[in-house]
Amino acid sequence: MELTHQEKMHSQTCFGCGCKNEHGLHIGSIWEGEESVCVWTPQDYHTGPPGYLYGGIAACLIDCHSVCTAVAEANGAADREGEFDPSIMYVTGTMKISYLKPAPMGEVTLRSRITETAGRKTFIATSLYAGGVECVRGEVVAIRIDPTKF
Repeated sequence: MELTHQEKMHSQTCFGCGCKNEHGLHIGSIWEGEESVCVWTPQDYHTGPPGYLYGGIAACLIDCHSVCTAVAEANGAADREGEFDPSIMYVTGTMKISYLKPAPMGEVTLRSRITETAGRKTFIATSLYAGGVECVRGEVVAIRIDPTKF
């Protein structure tokens, strides 16, 4: 079975994408061609309005999935398809979220694609789908940072 982007990362404690954060969302993203894809199922406590996913969780999913996509792309460019290089780290620079329609509770799919890379910035377009319908759209700028300067 293919490892997810998150399982290949050095740090696995992020709330959204950390597979070792007991309170986190535990997303798992993989490449499907040019897209990074994540299928995720919310718990009852991720509810916003009755029967619908809380918008903040949708934004968190888009944020972490997008940044993980930037990390995975940079590691692929560095021929690090297995365990990711811990020196390749990104943070969210900006994020624009458009809520197109409420996402019903149940399995959601996130699909990201890199739209541009410019220096330390990677631009990612990500959509969240529920039942095959696009419910939330995000535009994220991930910025590469030097983890030794923290």
